[in-house]
Amino acid sequence: MTALKKCACPLSSPEQNLPRECYHWDKPVFEHAPVSGLTRRLFIAPETCPTRHMSIWIVNLDRRKMESPQNTFDVHEGVEEAIYSMKGRLKVVTPNESCILKPGGFVWISAGMPHASRPLDDRAVFIAIYAPARSGRDRNRLVSARESKRIAREIVKKSALWRGTLQK
Repeated sequence: MTALKKCACPLSSPEQNLPRECYHWDKPVFEHAPVSGLTRRLFIAPETCPTRHMSIWIVNLDRRKMESPQNTFDVHEGVEEAIYSMKGRLKVVTPNESCILKPGGFVWISAGMPHASRPLDDRAVFIAIYAPARSGRDRNRLVSARESKRIAREIVKKSALWRGTLQK
């Protein structure tokens, strides 16, 4: 485990009731490789700093080491996920849609939405941001393609009335 360095945070003040310290580190605090070809490196999470609202992982997918793509989807109950692609092309799949992220591309996945990430190049590296925070001990729930479609219908139905400020 990497020791965290503490530094004085110039943005904090007692009247704002903000933390008095910030944390920085040069290496991941926790590394997890649940299946071949997938490595997740944890940087920000409840294990590394006093966060409750987000966690940040750097994920490395190596297509050469991965088994053939499975017909399963990850589900994070009550946790939103945003993915920022850093290297290689990444296909992000939900039950009814898919998109291809190139380096610099971003996608948001609503809480509970079944999804899968597949590298299109030999290697894809991306940042996964979760809100609220996920611990390194949290495990994804895997569901079948059929179950994922049912879950997606429910989520889409609930969010059908949403209109963001940038939507036309």
